[in-house]
Amino acid sequence: MQYQKVITLFLLILFSSNSSADKKIKMGVTWGYTASGFFSPEIEELIVKKVVANSPAEQAGLKVGDKVISVEDCNIPGCSASKAKGYLKPDSGAELHFVIENNKGEIENIVITVG
Repeated sequence: MQYQKVITLFLLILFSSNSSADKKIKMGVTWGYTASGFFSPEIEELIVKKVVANSPAEQAGLKVGDKVISVEDCNIPGCSASKAKGYLKPDSGAELHFVIENNKGEIENIVITVG
């Protein structure tokens, strides 16, 4: 149980906003995720929890409940948490390629261009 608390704390720090937020552009999405592992945590599941209106994520077609199958060819489950963090906090102008499973169980390719 103690290891689970340490892992949770580590992941919160890993996915938290940094002080150079002015250099990053938000996609307009809030993620829900589960991860496993201690020294090299891997994402087990990544699900869209919230999409901001008129955001790059909404414009690309991402919807609440969408389950990410891969981001930039990093398959989930199995993508390292540090790698996923880099993809989910992109610089301005980045184009991110997602494969998602929507609420109907259909697989879709989504491209989010961060403004």
